[in-house]
Amino acid sequence: MGKRVTIHDIAREAGVSAATVSYVINDTQGQTISEDTKNKIWHVINMFNYKPNVFAKNLRSSGRKLIAVCTHNRGYIDKAEFVSLLEGLARSLNDDFDLIFVNPPFGKISSADVIIAYNVSRETFYGIGNANYIPLIAVNVCVDDKLFFQITPDFKRLKQKADGYFKGGYSFVCAEPADKALKEQILGAFESVVFIGDDTRLTDVGAENIFTVSGLIAEHFKSRNVCYEDIYPPVCKQTADCILKALSRETFDIHTYTV
Repeated sequence: MGKRVTIHDIAREAGVSAATVSYVINDTQGQTISEDTKNKIWHVINMFNYKPNVFAKNLRSSGRKLIAVCTHNRGYIDKAEFVSLLEGLARSLNDDFDLIFVNPPFGKISSADVIIAYNVSRETFYGIGNANYIPLIAVNVCVDDKLFFQITPDFKRLKQKADGYFKGGYSFVCAEPADKALKEQILGAFESVVFIGDDTRLTDVGAENIFTVSGLIAEHFKSRNVCYEDIYPPVCKQTADCILKALSRETFDIHTYTV
């Protein structure tokens, strides 16, 4: 960390020549460079926060930074959890940051310094990334790509807490994730899972022992045996840390966090 990033570093990470990086940065005409290669180069530039001279005139002079948060908010539980995320981020970040919510469809977000993609599909995440060459952070999305910071719940740790609390059978009840890989992680961690979505409502849940990470779900089932773990404080704290890292000029070896 602390080493000045050069165009040769970008070229090495992207697997191309320094000349190709230069062509892409300067939008040199007459070059046969594929869109995939261009996207790869821009994402590496984003990962290293490389600032070539051509960017100088576009750098924001204000000390305040704008964080754009993209999500689908598919149902009432998603909306409640999204509010928890925004409130947690507001507490975790200092007054130098402003938060805005971006509705779908997600396109170019020219005013933001950092984008958070929260609880979207992997395909949507990369759609946002391909339209915006600024730091992009995945929260509750499994991208497993060193170009992006990724924060997801530690479901193994959560299972250990639930196992210790119930000492027997229980169901993990949560909103259905938009990301298929995250859904598979949940199904792989817990023996019994109930996803609340288009096909299942809270009133359909018959389990008496319920483990959840949703405050809304915990409140709904307060007459039953419920164990509730509020995951948003650590998720928001880690997300805030990744925002600061993404905005720095340093490089980092770790980009994936489970909390």
